[in-house]
Amino acid sequence: IDGVRHTLEILDTAGTEQFSSLRDLYILNGQCFLIVYSLTSLQTFNEIRGMRDNILRIKGIPLNSTQTVPIVLVGNKVDLAMEDRREVNRSEAEDLAAHWCCPHLETSARDEIGVNEAFIEVVNQACFGCCVNLLVD
Repeated sequence: IDGVRHTLEILDTAGTEQFSSLRDLYILNGQCFLIVYSLTSLQTFNEIRGMRDNILRIKGIPLNSTQTVPIVLVGNKVDLAMEDRREVNRSEAEDLAAHWCCPHLETSARDEIGVNEAFIEVVNQACFGCCVNLLVD
């Protein structure tokens, strides 16, 4: 990013609910977080609502604190959402991101839309402070 190489270790905690102590260890050691839900599944959006609070709890940050950690809220499967399969309203996701003081991006892993931007955004937050937005050409 801007000529500087950043090395990321990416840990996907989806499906680790049965191993909550392992997931909590990943969160404790993590420096920044992408919280991802499916734009085509309201259930996944509802499930991530408590994720930020869980991250803050594990990091020892009070929920009412102005302190936070670098987080980007990511709605994936925008390619399918464009096919009228969207279940999560963009404004609802943006409201949640505003409440969390974090950016919201929509991506498609399948079509490689916005994925790099999500990682660039979270790395910039980790390096330069929370709630810093980067415009990517």
